[in-house]
This record gives sequence, C-alpha cells and structure tokens, in this order.
Amino acid sequence: MNCVRCHYLLWDLPEDRCPECGLNFEVTDYAFQKQAVAFACRACGQSYTGNDEHGLPAPRRFTCTKCHAALDAAHLSAKPLNDQAVGESLRLGTPWEQRHRVGFVRAFLDGVSRLAMQPQEYFRLSSASHNHGELIFSVLCAYVAGAVLIGAIVLLQSGGLLAWLPDVRFALSTRFALILFTLVPLVQIAWNYVYGLLIQGVLAILGQQGSDYESSVRAVAFGSAVLPAVLLLPPIGVLWYIRVVSSGVEHLHHTTRSQALIATMIPMLLAGNILLVAGYAMFGS
Repeated sequence: MNCVRCHYLLWDLPEDRCPECGLNFEVTDYAFQKQAVAFACRACGQSYTGNDEHGLPAPRRFTCTKCHAALDAAHLSAKPLNDQAVGESLRLGTPWEQRHRVGFVRAFLDGVSRLAMQPQEYFRLSSASHNHGELIFSVLCAYVAGAVLIGAIVLLQSGGLLAWLPDVRFALSTRFALILFTLVPLVQIAWNYVYGLLIQGVLAILGQQGSDYESSVRAVAFGSAVLPAVLLLPPIGVLWYIRVVSSGVEHLHHTTRSQALIATMIPMLLAGNILLVAGYAMFGS
C-alpha cells in the first residue's frame, strides 16, 4: 500500500497521513486480497481481517469488540499479514483529470453530472495528482451559469413575464459580452479562494489541524458544477451547492460529515448576512 503521490509505504501508520509528503489518505482508497491484511483499532490495537470484495472489513462502520469505540474502516491502521500482501489504489482519477485522453467536452459534462448527482463518488475517485484543473472547471461552470440565467430572463421577458426587471437584452451586445467574459473568471476565481480561506478558518476553529488550503479551494471550485441551480433556484440551489462543497471538504480533508457541513455553511451564512446588510444600505429607507 503505497502513497499515490510519493509512493511511500503506508503500512501500520499512527495517522491517515503520508509521513513523507503529507497527503491524507483513507485505507478504503485501496483494495487488498482477502484475509491478507489486518486492520487495527488505533485506540486499543484490536485487529480485524478484511473479508469483503476489496479485502476490507465488512461492514465498513462498526463498534470495536474490545474498547467499544465507533470505528470506520477508512481510518483503521493496516498491517500486512504476509510478504505478498499489497494494496492497489482505487483512486483512479476522474475523467476531468484525464480530459486530454477522454476529450475536453465529454470530461466536462461527466464532471458536471457526477458532481451534481454523486459528489461523494466524484471526490472518492479523484486522484492525488496536480492535474485537477479545478479553476478551469469552475470558470467554465460560471460562464454556463451566467448564460443560462441571462437566457432564462430574456425568454421570460419576451413572454411578458418579469416585466418589473430592467430589460436585459442589452446583455446580448458585444460590448457587454466582452465585459462579462472578462469579469466572470476574475469574480469566480476570487470567490473560490475567499470561500476556501473561510472554510480553512472554520476547520481550524473546529480543531482540524494540518488542513490543506488547496483542497478547500478545490472543493469550492468543483462545487461550481451546480451554479446554474444556484442562480435560477436560489434556496434549493444554495443547499445543493453546500452539499457538493461539503462532500469535497469531507473527503479531501478526511473530516467528519458534520464538521464538513459546519465549515461549509458558516461562510455561506456570513456571506448571506453581508449581502442583506449591503442590500438594506443601498435600498432601505
């Protein structure tokens, strides 16, 4: 069982972090031969052998028979029972990470659909390479979301609806399109880094030490897959966006689901309050 980034041997470690390069990992990122590896409770040392199709303990979550701690197979230490025991990585990478081979458009559409419907699976497949292209993905999603929003408003206004809104057909002009084309990536990239920084701050308050800032930015950037829903259906879309980003935070930082939700929601609540105060200051009496 080797680190997928630096190939350091990861057997029998005291924590889920490569001591060589610092990459977080989960034992369930790997597949083993049945009965070839012992998985030990880090609290008391009680060991369990793997017996499912990936050579991992089944069920994945259970109570330790010795110290009665709640255990998750992903966070047990792994020790080979023989010299032939190996761990094969299941983090094969996503089509978006392999876009040069899969095809750019196909990989982008796969990423959007998978992140929208199965974010946990997407982040589980994500490799430890540096070829994530999260900022490119995020900016493309922002362009799509902006185009969908403008198109929807123009369509509704042409049908006599949303007459109370200013006419947005000017957005179809070449000049405005160029301005929008320039501003969208700047705003989107800035949001990725600001939101990622706020997530880092909340994780630090919650006691999550050693969290990688790039992983927070990556989770936020890939959450852009549901930006059209955020703009068209704000309440539902924002909750959907939080779900995708929190899935990334949970997996990439190896934190609990509740901590990931807290770290994701608090910055959004803060941003919402700032917008409300700004709106009141501008339009309130």
